[in-house]
Amino acid sequence: MRVTLQPSGAVLELVPGERILEGARRLGYECPQACRNGVCHVCAALLVEGRVQQAGEVRDHGEFYTCIAEPLEDCIVLWDGVLAPGELPLHKLSCQLSECVEVGGDVWRVRLRAPAGRAVRYHAGQYLMIERENGEKSAFSLASAPHAGRELELHVLVREDSARSLIEQLQRNQMARIELPFGDTHLAELPDGPLVLIAAGTGMAQMHSLIEHCRASGFKHPVHLYWGVRRPEDFYEIEHWDQWKQLPNLFLHKVVSDLCGWEGRCGLLHEAVCEDISDLKAVHVYASGSPAMIYGTLDALVDAGMDAHQMRADVFAYAPRP
Repeated sequence: MRVTLQPSGAVLELVPGERILEGARRLGYECPQACRNGVCHVCAALLVEGRVQQAGEVRDHGEFYTCIAEPLEDCIVLWDGVLAPGELPLHKLSCQLSECVEVGGDVWRVRLRAPAGRAVRYHAGQYLMIERENGEKSAFSLASAPHAGRELELHVLVREDSARSLIEQLQRNQMARIELPFGDTHLAELPDGPLVLIAAGTGMAQMHSLIEHCRASGFKHPVHLYWGVRRPEDFYEIEHWDQWKQLPNLFLHKVVSDLCGWEGRCGLLHEAVCEDISDLKAVHVYASGSPAMIYGTLDALVDAGMDAHQMRADVFAYAPRP
C-alpha cells in the first residue's frame, strides 16, 4: 500500500497488514508519537483520500490514529511533524556570545554557546539564521561540527555595512537569537568514496564543518580541499589548519584567482581540481560560493567528466538555474 504524506509529499510503501506509524518508523521516518509515555492522540493524522481500518472500524475521511490504523488502499494523509530520514526539526535558541574576533581577510570568527540542557541538532554542512534587531534574518554556514555540542562557530566577512552592524549587535548584546538547521548540502551520512570540497572565501566555513566531522568520524577516504580567494591576503586564520596538515588522507590546496606571483597556486578553483584529479567519476563534490562561481564550477567539472549529480551546493536550492 502507498501512503502519501502531506504537506511533505513523502510516499510510504507499506506491507499488507502494517500499521501506518509502524511502517513509517521502519522506513526511517521520525514521527510524532508518545504511546509509550502514556500520551495518546499525539500520532493523530487526517485522512484526505483512501480508506483505513482502525480498531475494526473502516474510515474514509477525518481524523484517525496512525499507531493503530492499517491502510486498505492507497491513501493520502495530512500528518504534520513527520521528518524524513536525515531531516532534523527546526529549533529557535538564544545563544551566548563566547567569542567575536578578527582572524584576517576582513573575516570575524564568531562563537556562540547554546543554552545548557538544550539539544543542538544539525548535520555537518548545514547553516543557521541569525535574527537582527530589525527582525530580519541573515544566513551563515556553521563552521562547527555536530560533535562540538553547544559550541557553534561562524565565519563572517565584514566588508559591508550590514555585516558590520551585525558584529556590533553581537558585541553590544553579547547574545544572538538563532534558528537552525537549514540546508541539504550536508553529511548526514558519510559517502563511500573520496570527497572534493570547493570553497570560495568564507564558503570555507561550510567546508570546515565537513572536515571536522570527517575527522571526528574517522573517515578514511581521501578528502581534497580547494580554498580560493581573489588575493593572498584574503585567506584568514583556520584554527585547526596545522592539525589538518598532519592528517594522511586530507589534502589542502589554496588557490588565488586575481594575483599571480605569490608562492602558491594561481587560477580558478575548477582548474586546480582538474589538474589534480584526472578521473572525476568516483568523487563526491561539495561546493560553497556565489551562484556564478558554483554554476561555472559545475559546468567545468561536468565537461571534465563528472556527473552533475555528484556535486552538491546550497546554491542549487536558493538560486536555481533555469
